[in-house]
Amino acid sequence: MAGKNSLLLFLLPILSTLAVEPFRIFKTPQGHSLEGRVIGYEGKNFVIQMKNGSLRGVTFDQLVAEDKKYLIQVVQQKRIPLRKTAQGTTEKTGQEKNVIKEKQDEVPARPPAPPPKKLRTGSFFSYPAVALGEDPSAILAESAGGAIPAADEPIDFNKHIMPILTERCNSCHDAPHEKNGRTINPKAGLRLDSHEWVMKGNDSGPIVKPGNIDESLIYEVLTLPPDDDLFMPPKGGALTAERIEIIKRWITEGATAAAGESTDPTAAGGMPGPDEPIDFEKHLMPRIRDDCTGCHGEPYVKNGRTIQPKAGLRLDSYELIIKGNLDGEIVSPGSPEESTLYQVVTLDPEDDEIMPPKGDPWDEEQILVLKRWIMEGAKAKPSATTVVQNEKPKVEEVPKKGASILDTIAKKVRPASKPQLEAAMKSGALVTPLSEKHSLVRVELASAAYQTDDSSLSLFSNIKNNISHLDLSKSKISDQALGTVKGYRNLTWLSLRNTEVGDRALESLAMMESLTYLNLVGTKVSDNGLKSLFSIKSLEEVYLWNSKVSEKGVKNLRNALPNCKIVF
Repeated sequence: MAGKNSLLLFLLPILSTLAVEPFRIFKTPQGHSLEGRVIGYEGKNFVIQMKNGSLRGVTFDQLVAEDKKYLIQVVQQKRIPLRKTAQGTTEKTGQEKNVIKEKQDEVPARPPAPPPKKLRTGSFFSYPAVALGEDPSAILAESAGGAIPAADEPIDFNKHIMPILTERCNSCHDAPHEKNGRTINPKAGLRLDSHEWVMKGNDSGPIVKPGNIDESLIYEVLTLPPDDDLFMPPKGGALTAERIEIIKRWITEGATAAAGESTDPTAAGGMPGPDEPIDFEKHLMPRIRDDCTGCHGEPYVKNGRTIQPKAGLRLDSYELIIKGNLDGEIVSPGSPEESTLYQVVTLDPEDDEIMPPKGDPWDEEQILVLKRWIMEGAKAKPSATTVVQNEKPKVEEVPKKGASILDTIAKKVRPASKPQLEAAMKSGALVTPLSEKHSLVRVELASAAYQTDDSSLSLFSNIKNNISHLDLSKSKISDQALGTVKGYRNLTWLSLRNTEVGDRALESLAMMESLTYLNLVGTKVSDNGLKSLFSIKSLEEVYLWNSKVSEKGVKNLRNALPNCKIVF
């Protein structure tokens, strides 16, 4: 009671200079209500005086739109007092400016406002805001570092975890904010000011592995020896064993945003149940949000510059994914093989164009979810029925009757741009379209062969998916160069005639599923090297004279590839 009286004495000089607001009923969207009158504010925290003289705190975001409008008016018209600084001057915080700003724009400005300044002990405004209908003692417990859960109580992120992060971590890992005219970014690019940011991690990857504390970096750094360079938090001493146990329990229970949420992988970003159609928001969007929106999200400001999404492509909503970018659509409903989004996540892990470029490639299960979604029409809402079951579909696409393998491949490939073709021709190679019908090209060295070595192949990297025919005859390439060529996934025709390549080179070709023609005339390839060709069932022609292979080696190759024409 003495504390409340001292608070009232503190407010009397201020209230005497201002009109007293009438009593009114404040409401929350959840249906709670509170009757009182607003007498002061700090940022988004408003102080309500009850009819019995007691004081309660509410936050701007907890109220219905009508009450928000009223509070904005009293702030703008200066009908209630702002917080006073030690010098007696009125000071608006970044949060107070945001209260007024929200009337004009519901989207918070980037970068977010800095955290409120730490108030002196005993300050009226240091009392935490209490939501309508909540127990003030529970809020005070949270403000002291988080409420302590009961032994059988599920961990709630906002109630039990976020207060710990706010007190001990967010001085270094909060949202970007302005200070002395400079933008202060979170250390290590890691934000810990919301569940979404905690789960996102940073450029080095996630820091939380739901259900697995051994693979959760956040738990590891909290439990390191204090003299370790990676120990966190670096200031203020280690977290108490009680707080560390809370974080451990949260991770073990699935690291969810709210207590009791399902940790079933099918609930967010996992596989659907049997015969369940793909739900874009439930099964696919969580994975896209985790792996893709770091580069393909909404524009934001960094160091005074607006950072646009890479390739002008945004993937942070269904509508934007379907829209694609200036190059066209990235999803072709019903056709995964014509959908760029599907193509780039199924590339070879060593391919420069594989997505996502950082972190682990998508596994077969995640790729299957994407493929099924596209085959079911790439809809925002689940289809009435699923068109494919949960078993893994065949990887190899069967060409339509009368269609060549080149026609099938060409449907998956975008045309190379003029700058890309010009860059490739700087090697001296002749680059020509294979057909007017599609975007595949033939690359032949011609008169430039004598000066072409392994390093020259790097000039073809931007068009490697367009190359179907590659003639390296008489060049100075070595076995090592074929390590680059194996990344040409759409290669059907390859000539290594009169080069120094040998058995090691053929090891790099073993996984080329579309190769139909191979010329090894005048090379150092032996019987041992031919074994690498046994698995290339697509081969139709192989030329081997003047090489180091024997009749026995050719016989073995013919047994492995009975439908292949082998000239020896």
